[in-house]
Amino acid sequence: RRLLQYIRGTIDDKLILGGTSITHMKTWVDASYAIHDDRKSHTGGAISFGRGVLMSKSKKQKLNTKSSTEAEVVGVSDYLGEMIWARMFIECQGYEIEENILYQDNESAMKIETNGKLSCGKKSKHIDIRYFFIKDRLSSERIQVIHCPTHKMIADFFTKPLQGNLFRLLCDVIMGRKTIQDLNDFLAKPAQERVESSISMTDVKRPVSTSLSSSPGSPASSPVPRKRKRVMIKEETSE
Repeated sequence: RRLLQYIRGTIDDKLILGGTSITHMKTWVDASYAIHDDRKSHTGGAISFGRGVLMSKSKKQKLNTKSSTEAEVVGVSDYLGEMIWARMFIECQGYEIEENILYQDNESAMKIETNGKLSCGKKSKHIDIRYFFIKDRLSSERIQVIHCPTHKMIADFFTKPLQGNLFRLLCDVIMGRKTIQDLNDFLAKPAQERVESSISMTDVKRPVSTSLSSSPGSPASSPVPRKRKRVMIKEETSE
């Protein structure tokens, strides 16, 4: 029912694509670790030039991973082909990519992708060698790997269920109603939302505590005598 309501409410939405510069390509790749019933992870990725998202991907990984770091490496391996194809397509149109950035929120995965086996520890030595072609491709394709805060990770939209303001903001950014730059204004909002929610919860609890501790003649305790009066009236009428 909720899915049908969402489709009905967004059936007229349009995808707006644009950008500040066609020579600056930005990519977001993320992975949700072991979220499926068979404990396989999920890969999400997206490419943007400033407004709207193209070549988005949301796909279940084909193998089981032993850590979130390994899942992130596998996710980049799954989406790296899309990045290479997008770069080749733009260059075939006569434009040369000057800035090619890959955003990730897992620093351990970033080190493995950049340094290969040199950054592998005891928990990552088992990673298949075929995933280390990422290191060679990152250097040959001149791709910069930059850390992205979780609240700015657009690929989260394709890997896990989101709620509230973050879901609406990422949806607007993906559809092109807002730009990528608008994500910077959202960084401090989660902390504010937690403070506001805690304040609202205390405000809800205060009337209950005052009504119990107040005197019988106070306005806060008025609902209790009203119920008693109703019972007494019924008894008088019954007699």
